[in-house]
Amino acid sequence: MNQVVLSGVGLWHPPHVITNAELVASYNAWAEAFNQANAAQIASGRLAAAAPSSAEFIDKASGVKQRYAYEKEGILDITRMRPNIIERSIDELSHQAEMALAAARPALNAANKQPQDIDMVIVSCAYTQRAYPAIAIEVQAALGIEGFGFDMLVACSAATFALQRAYDAIAVGSARAVLVINPELTSPQVNYKDRDGHFIFGDVATAVVLERAETCTSKHSYAVLGTRARTV
Repeated sequence: MNQVVLSGVGLWHPPHVITNAELVASYNAWAEAFNQANAAQIASGRLAAAAPSSAEFIDKASGVKQRYAYEKEGILDITRMRPNIIERSIDELSHQAEMALAAARPALNAANKQPQDIDMVIVSCAYTQRAYPAIAIEVQAALGIEGFGFDMLVACSAATFALQRAYDAIAVGSARAVLVINPELTSPQVNYKDRDGHFIFGDVATAVVLERAETCTSKHSYAVLGTRARTV
């Protein structure tokens, strides 16, 4: 069994930030409009009123003070309440692949690795915006990596399960080095009309390089002492 090390890390987040105060102002404006539009049904008990929120409630419930959004426009608009992300054609690089590349490049640089050094690309996240082509295949093509790539959808365990798969491949010798990317584009999936959950998720991409200890030439590396995957 080969000793496996983590030799490079990359992080990218969007430039757009939504604070708790902004989120609450938008939600409360929507809630007020909803309650006014449905006053008769609410008064009769046929419909529950939308409860107001506060920045203090969000901070106490989650500790989250702000979140990054890939596209802020549209999220705070009470007539829309979702990001206005322009759809790209199948021939264009997907938004999620663009995020993945922004994290992958610094990870490769930190690991002192070139595209030809990578045998496997794993993109693992809660969901992918389109099923075909795989985000990993887009990343592989954009970086010029030979070998193979695939996507994994494992909800909140996406990053950890991908690390497990990368570790296994290196440990048994089917790959020399693996690029693992976790591009989470969650804002299109968030229900910004849900008082109890609209504040939790944001958009971000992380990437790591795992490889055999004997091939590692990075300035900093960390030995993987063990792994375990489990679902219940």
